[in-house]
Amino acid sequence: MDQYSAPVIDSRKKTIEFCIRHDCASQISLAGSFNHWAKGELQLKPGGMGKWKIRIPMLPKGKYYYKFFIDDRMWVEDIDNPYREPDGVTGWNSVLTVQ
Repeated sequence: MDQYSAPVIDSRKKTIEFCIRHDCASQISLAGSFNHWAKGELQLKPGGMGKWKIRIPMLPKGKYYYKFFIDDRMWVEDIDNPYREPDGVTGWNSVLTVQ
């Protein structure tokens, strides 16, 4: 996946795929403004070579903020997505725009 294609919006399948590479995690979830930042709701599945992914149904048009939640203790922005804004605390939210 090239660094400017995350997350991947598949208009044909009406899905959005989020990926993160993390070699040491035992669990990773996706949380954002689209699910009220619910930390345990959207669990990523581990794949080969430390790559984790999840595919969710297409969201309505709009701008969304999200992060990954790793091992119930650490929030991480999507480093493969160059679009981010300050989270209002000390970090960054990744930004997803659905056209």
